[in-house]
Amino acid sequence: MMFQSEENIIQDFINGKEYAFKEIYERNSSPLRYFGNKYLSDEQLIEDILQDTFVSLWENRKKFRNELTIKSFLYIGVKNRCLNTLRHEKIKQRYAEGVVEEPQESFLEKVIETELFEMLHHLFEELPPACKEVYRLSLEGKKHEEIASLLNISVNTVKKYKNNANHYMRRRAKDFKLFLLLLNTWNPLNKA
Repeated sequence: MMFQSEENIIQDFINGKEYAFKEIYERNSSPLRYFGNKYLSDEQLIEDILQDTFVSLWENRKKFRNELTIKSFLYIGVKNRCLNTLRHEKIKQRYAEGVVEEPQESFLEKVIETELFEMLHHLFEELPPACKEVYRLSLEGKKHEEIASLLNISVNTVKKYKNNANHYMRRRAKDFKLFLLLLNTWNPLNKA
């Protein structure tokens, strides 16, 4: 399929185009799987929860305006279904008395961790190879002089690559901040 703008994909999804739904699924299923794993360890249960959540997304597609509202719906849907599964398991095991609703802060921490991990992974992969290698070695705890020696470049070049990488990733992270703000203030459809 030819490149579609973000707005076109969202609009086509709202209008019921299957390719757009598939694109949204492909973009979000991996981070949501990681997120669900914060609640449950059973991978098959997580897959069932993802399937139910995406079915609900499809059924409610006319209620969305943009990618951020879709992401919020997906995260809250996965969270609620995971918590319901945990409650059900506790009842089955006769431990229902201690089940407490998860605090909002814990939910947000898990979403933030998942999205941050996914975003940083993608941003890191977008860096030019030399920048990426310098940044990787720096993350491993190597000092500027060690990196310069390993890569046969100057210390100033190491500093320049790290600085460029930091600026690039900071600039590209602006959408992530908007997502967090929306997630913190809006609960789509009150239940997903």
